[in-house]
Amino acid sequence: MKKERVRNVTVVIFVAAILIFQVYSGVFPPVTIVTSESMQHSASWKPLVLNTGDIAIIKKVSGIGGIETYVLGRSSGFQSFGDYGNVIVYRAPDGISIIHRAMFYLQWVDGNPVVLGYDNQSWLVVTHSYVIIKNVGYSHRNLLVYIEQYRNESGFVTCGDYNLANLNVSYNESVEAYAAADQDGIFGFQDPPVKISNIVGKVIGEIPWFGLIKLTILWKLGLQKQENQVPHGAYMYLITTISAGITVIFFPYRRLWMHFRGKR
Repeated sequence: MKKERVRNVTVVIFVAAILIFQVYSGVFPPVTIVTSESMQHSASWKPLVLNTGDIAIIKKVSGIGGIETYVLGRSSGFQSFGDYGNVIVYRAPDGISIIHRAMFYLQWVDGNPVVLGYDNQSWLVVTHSYVIIKNVGYSHRNLLVYIEQYRNESGFVTCGDYNLANLNVSYNESVEAYAAADQDGIFGFQDPPVKISNIVGKVIGEIPWFGLIKLTILWKLGLQKQENQVPHGAYMYLITTISAGITVIFFPYRRLWMHFRGKR
């Protein structure tokens, strides 16, 4: 009877915790699986960044002020998942959900581009045609974002950490910078700046590896195309974690206790 009571209390606490977190998140479901390498910082699994197969935990944002961009974060010192600013989940015009870093918020005032947080920083260049952020990310490259084609379209400009570091992105020798943002069409997205209404939420945490279970099943059944390699070590960490969990749950603690007690 006592075991049953403990089990019931445990279930109630677990369900209550899920409901409380759901309310706090404001997003249903409050998680999503990272399906590509675009936010990785290495070909191997690394902690504290978003790797293929990780589960991203999301929280809804109510307005522009709820998102700390790279530009704002670099000025204030705020970082998440290996670099400055928030990582956001947004819906592209084709309906695909994308998990990338919010680099800056672009708005137009009397036909002039305004980057939220720009205050004549030496590492930030804002012109009518493009924006350059110098020394970005783990690759320390200069990021070039063409903005002229989005005149009078305000919103967030985003970029994948890995995409900027990838050697295949477009390099402009005249300004010594790489074009890798989602909003300049280099990768074929040609998406406009992301409006707050298209943002699902910002990523506030992650559960490593466990999204690989679902992804692997989908890949094996042919229900989803595997576009990127799983980072080295991820499957090993997943199997090790599951094995450790099973051991903790089914380990014969009582039998071991009785064994040592009988020897006294």
